[in-house]
Amino acid sequence: MTHNPSQVGASCLVGGITGLSLGLMAALPAAAQDDSSQGYMSFLGWSLTSARVGVSVEPDYLGSNNYRVGPTGSLSFSRHPGERSKFSAPDDGFNLGLAGGDMLSAGLVGRWQPGRNNHAHDLRGFDDVGGTVEAGGFVNWWAGDWLRVRGEVRHGIGGHVDWAADLGVDAVARTGDWIFSAGPRLSWADDRFTRSYFEVSPLEAARSPFAIQPFAPHGSFWSPGALATAEYRVSKSWSFALDGAYRRLTGDAVKSPIVAKLGSKDQLSTTLSVRYAFGP
Repeated sequence: MTHNPSQVGASCLVGGITGLSLGLMAALPAAAQDDSSQGYMSFLGWSLTSARVGVSVEPDYLGSNNYRVGPTGSLSFSRHPGERSKFSAPDDGFNLGLAGGDMLSAGLVGRWQPGRNNHAHDLRGFDDVGGTVEAGGFVNWWAGDWLRVRGEVRHGIGGHVDWAADLGVDAVARTGDWIFSAGPRLSWADDRFTRSYFEVSPLEAARSPFAIQPFAPHGSFWSPGALATAEYRVSKSWSFALDGAYRRLTGDAVKSPIVAKLGSKDQLSTTLSVRYAFGP
């Protein structure tokens, strides 16, 4: 099997998060002793509110019509943990809550943007795009007991050095041991991001065996979509979740031969995960 270095990098990062999550889960009895009054694991004033690990099926790279299976995970920390920490969407990034309470909160967020290289069959002859750590801030707003609005703004460190943002709305319904959530998603990135992932240089076009033409995209990257999740709570703390996500590439990204001829504008993914929610 051929390994994509960007995927290996992603797997290392996610694997690290996964390992840390599992380690933290294994330390639950000790954690309870450390902070038995609240039930949170605390580190220098930070409280771990939830940990999630899972397996995802997602496009091989942004715009691909081939899919790969890999690990996924996330951790959420807060200085002001509360009941709202009992819900987190599967696509939430690595969170460090800095301010706010149950209704409105804000803090730092980190995400991994997978890269791509020419080991992928469709991308033979293309230059590599390295995987990227995206770091920035987030805001969570609970507009009601059943409605959460979340926004993120991030900047790439590594493979791309571009600005990106996400906006998501989740309608949350709780019935018995089940938690259902669904809502729209909107992703944006600046024009440099569009060039990084969808430009085809004359040299790349000449090296490709698929008779594609050079392409110079313009404008920002926009991708609307949606996410739906069904989560079953085994106990007050443990739960399993299955989610499905869809996003559609638009604008010059769709006109790029990377999508129009070699890939797909329709991007689907699904994740099966287990989550531990800390707290009372």
